[in-house]
Parts: sequence; C-alpha cells; structure tokens
Amino acid sequence: MEAMKLFNHHHSFHLQNHSKDQKKLQLFSTVPLFSKNISFIKKSSLSSNSQTHFTSLNFHENPSLKPQNKDGFSSNKLIMEFGEQGLFEDVIRVYVRMLRNGFQVQDFKFFPCVIKSFGGLSDVKSSRQIHGHVLKLGFLADVYVVNALLGMYFKCGEIKDAVQIFEKMSERDLVSWNSMISGFYQSEDYLGSLMIFSLMTKEHRLFPNRVGCLSAVSSCASIKSWILGREIHGFVLKNGLENDEFLVSGLIEMYMKCGDVRNAEHVFNSIVNKESVRVNTVIWNVMIMGYVSNQCLSKAQELFVEMLELEIEPDSSTLVAALVLCTQLLDLSLGKQIHRLILAFGLENDTRIQTALIEMYFKCCYPESALKIFRRSHSDNLVMWGAVISNSAQNDFPFRALELFCNFMSKYGFPDSQMLLAVLRSCSSLALKAKGMEIHCFAVKTGCVSDFYVGSALVDMYGKCGDIESAQNIFSRLRFRDLVAWNALICGYSQNEWLDEALAAFCDMQREGIRPNSVTTACILSVCAHLSVRILCKEVHCFLIRQGWNSNVLVSNSLIAAYAKCGDINYSWIIFENMHERNQVSWNTIISALGMHGDMDKMFASFVKMKQAGMKPDLVTFTSLLSACSHAGRVDMGCNFFQSMVEEYKLQPQVEHYTCMVDLLGRAGHLSQAYDLVMDMPCEPDDRIWGSLLGSCRSHGDEKLAKVVANHVFELDATSIGYRVLLANLLEDLGKAHEVVKVRSEIKDMGLKKQPGCSWIEIDNDIHVFVAGDCSHHQSEEIYPVIDSLTLELKQAGYVPLP
Repeated sequence: MEAMKLFNHHHSFHLQNHSKDQKKLQLFSTVPLFSKNISFIKKSSLSSNSQTHFTSLNFHENPSLKPQNKDGFSSNKLIMEFGEQGLFEDVIRVYVRMLRNGFQVQDFKFFPCVIKSFGGLSDVKSSRQIHGHVLKLGFLADVYVVNALLGMYFKCGEIKDAVQIFEKMSERDLVSWNSMISGFYQSEDYLGSLMIFSLMTKEHRLFPNRVGCLSAVSSCASIKSWILGREIHGFVLKNGLENDEFLVSGLIEMYMKCGDVRNAEHVFNSIVNKESVRVNTVIWNVMIMGYVSNQCLSKAQELFVEMLELEIEPDSSTLVAALVLCTQLLDLSLGKQIHRLILAFGLENDTRIQTALIEMYFKCCYPESALKIFRRSHSDNLVMWGAVISNSAQNDFPFRALELFCNFMSKYGFPDSQMLLAVLRSCSSLALKAKGMEIHCFAVKTGCVSDFYVGSALVDMYGKCGDIESAQNIFSRLRFRDLVAWNALICGYSQNEWLDEALAAFCDMQREGIRPNSVTTACILSVCAHLSVRILCKEVHCFLIRQGWNSNVLVSNSLIAAYAKCGDINYSWIIFENMHERNQVSWNTIISALGMHGDMDKMFASFVKMKQAGMKPDLVTFTSLLSACSHAGRVDMGCNFFQSMVEEYKLQPQVEHYTCMVDLLGRAGHLSQAYDLVMDMPCEPDDRIWGSLLGSCRSHGDEKLAKVVANHVFELDATSIGYRVLLANLLEDLGKAHEVVKVRSEIKDMGLKKQPGCSWIEIDNDIHVFVAGDCSHHQSEEIYPVIDSLTLELKQAGYVPLP
C-alpha cells in the first residue's frame, strides 16, 4: 500500500521542502553535543530478551569491553567488529560508554553501524529514539545515515516510517533505492518492491546493482510474474551481471516458480561450465528443487546424481530436495540410499533433514522408521511435530496422531492450525465426537476456528460423528465456503442418509458458483444408490461425461456401485470394462455388484482376474464373496473362500465375515455348525449375527435352538421389535399359540412398534412408493392380485419367503 502511494505520487516527493528541512537541521545542530542531552540513553530497553537498561550496564563484566592497551582495538573499531559479527547489543553498549566518557559526537563516523544494530534488535521504540538522536545531532543530511535508518525501519516492520524518510531525502544514492526495493521484498510486499524498481529505472533513469536486481527477481518469483521476471533478466544481461552467482540462482528460482523449466535450464546451462560458479551448491539446489516442484522428477534425479559425480558436496538443502524427490516418486529404495548419504556427511541431526526423512518414510509406507527418527530427534520444532501428527492421521494411524497431539500439548501447548486439522481428521475417522468437541473448544480459544480450513474440518468431523445439526451450524458460520467445506457438508448428509438435504446442498453449491469435483459427485452418487433412483444416477453420469471426469477412478467406482444398487448391473459392467485404470476398490466394487445381482460365474471370474492383475484380495473382497455364496447357497465354495482368507492371505476374519458364514450355514440347514461357529468366534458377536441365525431357525423350524438364540439377541438389544416378531412368527408356524400370545404381550408391554416396510420401483422415470398395508396407490386393485398370484407360485415351487 505504501509503495502504491509512493508510486502514484512520485512527482511530489516533497522536494520543495528540502530548504526548510535544511534550516531545521541547522537549528538542531546548535544543540550541545553532550551525552546528558540524549534522552534515549536512560530510557531504552534495547532487547526484549535482555531487558537491560543502559544506566545499569557494567561493562567490566564483559571481557570484550574491558579497557584495551595501546595495541588493542579502539572503541570505533570495536563497534565495527561487533557490527560485522552481529553483536548488536555490544555495539550499543560501546557507543553508550563512549558518550558517558564525554566523547564528542560530531567526531563519530559510525552512526550507520549503530543504527543498523538498533534495526537488528527489531525494537521499534528504541529505533525511533536513535532516529530522534541523530535528528537532534543534525546528521540527517548524511545519506549514509539516512540509508541506515531506511534499513532499520524495514527490519522493524515499520514500512510507513521508511517511506516517509525516503520521501524527505534531499539526496538519494543507489543504496537508498536498493534499500527500498529490498525492504519491500523482505516485508513480503512483493508488488511494492517491483513498483519501486520500476520507478527507479523508468522515472529516475537509475540502474540498480546486483542487490536491487536480486530483490526484484525474488519478488517476481514470489508472485510468479513471468513477464516482469523476463524484463529484469534482460536488464541483468545488458548490464553484465549474468555471472553473479546469487542472481543466477535467483533467476533459476524465478523461472521454476513460474513453471518455465526451459528458461531455467537455459540459465543453468549458461553458467554451469564456468569453474568459479559450477561448485556453487546453491545453484544446483535451486535447480533440483525446481525440477521437483514442476514434476520433472527424472530430471531432478539425474541432476542430483550428476552433482555427486562431479564431487560437488551436497549441503542440507540439497539433501532435503533429494528427499522431497523420493517422497514424490514414492521410491523407498532411493530414500534409504539418501538416508545413508546423510549419515555419511554427518547431517542426521539437522532438523530440516529429519523432518524431510520423516515425511519420506511416512509417504513410502514405512511409518516405523519415521517414528524412530522422530523419537531420536528430541526436537521441539513445531514443523516436525506437525509432520508426524499429520502423516499419522493421513496414514491410518489416527490413535497415534491423537496420542502425539496430547504429548505435544503437555510439553508445549500451542499447536498451529495444521496440527488441529490433522487431529480433527483423526477424530473424523474414529468418529470420536467428544474428543472432536475438545479440539473445537481449543480452536475457539486460540482463534483458529476462524480459519476456514479448520471450519471445514469441523463440519466434516461433526458429519462423520452423526451430529448433522452441529455440522450445519458450523457451516452456516463460515465466512468463506470453498469446495472443501461444501463437500464436507454434502458427504455428512450422505453418510447420515439425509438424502434430500444432500441433493439440496449440491444444488445450492452450484448456485453459489462452486463447481463440484470428483469427491462431490462420489457423494451424490452414493445418494443415488441409497435412493435407488436410476434416472438421477444417469443425470449425474451425464454431468460427469460433460465435465470429462468419467475416466476418474473414484468417480467410476462410485458409478459402478450406484448403477448396481439402482438395479442396472449391465451399466455397472460396461463402466468397469471401459476403465483404463483400476484400483483395489474398483475390483471390490464390481465383485460386490455382481454378487448382489446373483451373477456368480462372472463374479468368480472377476475374482480370478483381480488376482491375475496383481491385486491382493482384502477383507472387503471376501465380505462380497461370502455374502454372494450365502445368497446363492454355495456352501462348499463359501467355506473354501473363508479358509483361503485365513490360511492363504493371512487375514483375520471380522464380525461381518462370521455373519456371512453363519448365514450361509444357516440357510443350508447346518444350524448346529452355525451356532458352534458363533460360540467359537474370537470377536464378540453382535445382534445381527444372532438375528441371522434366528431367521435360519425359523426357516428350518428349530424351536429349541431358536429360543437359545433369541435369548442372546435380547441380551444385546432388548428393544429390538424385529427379532421378537421373528420369534413370534416361528412359534406361530409351529402352532405354539400360547407362547405367541406371550411374546406379542411382551412387545405390547414394552411399548414397541414396528416401522412399516417401504419399497419403491422406478418405471418410465416415475417412482412408485409402497408402504406395508397401504392401498392408496391408484393401481392397487390391479397390483395386489398379481402379488397374491406370484406368492402362490413361489410357494408351489417350494420357496419359503422370510418375514
């Protein structure tokens, strides 16, 4: 903003006031030049760390400040030496001692060094006092002093003060302009830096040196301004600065950040054969990192190898770039080689390298090595903690992420928004609402809740935990709603079966000008599957084709599942066959879809092809296979699959696999085997597995086992009316009228009511809904006689329908 004002009003730099300023300077110069007139000496506290007042300094406690002999350094030389070493407090102490000893300030030649020291401490209050001091002494006519004041104010973050000084300067040299260009760049006002550069060259016909050019090039890199960057490159070439190592690395970085790899290579190749520059590690680092950021991974790897072959010793930045390359390539073998190289160069304790190693091992699915490095580091670096917590959350270790977060809080207590995002992601995946609410409260206290990324994560967390009202509340308060926030809300609706709300939100999102992505459409296809509305599924499919997303693996997987649940297995198969890329989910989805529709031969053939494609079956695969075998009555095949899962693939069966096996055995009449399997389960059986066995008992009329199973069911879920009705129907089939009355009385006494069944069918794009016992449909007089006829034919064929 200040640069813009300066740029727009450059013709009125207040030069007309310079004569008045000169008079003021002469007036100030009449002030006696003694230390007793300098107010800042007794007031200032130069460092927020030391909090030392000048009046209480004991110089003899600092050996470097003790009186020197005739061969020692003078006070002036001490000031220069301390300034070069960055010992800013010592510079100020020496200057104050000189004033106390009655030193005549008009003889002092090192004000720029003292002013730079005040800037180095970034103490605004004290900096303004030294400004007032030199103003009183009349030294503002010295361009070197004013240039030092410019740098001081920029380092203190006081851009407005720096601009005011620059405007009032009676004389500006090259350093003045360079200080402004560099100052704006260091203050992250990149556009301002470029404006000053333009003002200097075009309006005042001055040409910046390498420092100004480097700041301008770096500003172009920061805002990815390729056009301005090329102009400055041309200026560099015209003025013979193309061999400057800093400018070369700056130009390469600028081109790489602008995505112009070819020009970056041209700059690199023009300089790399010059012996004085070739050994500059920084230039190689910028080039390698630029390749990585532009996804030219093979070129980055070749350049890194070439660097080692030329015996150019890599530094920590080189090895960090190489580790980022391994992370992008997911190349664990190369990553381990670079790890050995790090150990060989003795850089294993570098925090940046440790963080990059942790990231690489996590991304390459080697979390134990990452955690081992983290434990050995004993680091309090916030970035490293964030990397470990975030990667634990992203790599299916949510409990570990929460544990690490608790450890961090107990030690340091000030997480950043990225860490909160990772922990909220863990709470979402584990559906830990209570813990998520704690993080929510903490985000409110620290002000991170205003971060729209954190807000979106809270919407997702509450949605995953089933608290849609809270998710809606957070969403409505977001000041900015991007695609991530909308996806979190729509997916929350979908997962909690708020289907109408999900579709409404999908429409609202598009009305606000937010275009859906593959995640959005996957959620909407899930809604289509829940509703079993084929026409809606086809509408979404057409939208995906228009957007060109039909080749997206996630979208294709969702389409396969949606069409299958809408009853159109043919479309599911066509989509699967046309997929150019298939992942584990793709195979699992088509196997499940085929099993759902009873196409056993095609399902088993797909399972064989899945293994031939190099995909290893997982628990989801076997759930689909066992469920299909159960519905098809393939007992032997189901038992073989179960055995193969355990023995061949070393997978631990879960409750759903035991449920499928119990259902398979129960349907086939092997009730005692099914019961024994439930009793021998290593995991705790739930009400569904007992309910499946209870249904089989009714199908085969086993009253004795049914009562035993019913007791297990009611222990787990006493209010389940469905299983009580099932037991009553079984007793009714066996003619146990007295016991039927008893079961139905229990249902009535408990106040349980069965929800009426509901189904719907889509004919010619119209959806017809039917509720049990409802005769309101306009064609009910035609429908029910057909149902009765079909039911009779089924019974005559020997089929016993389940309740």
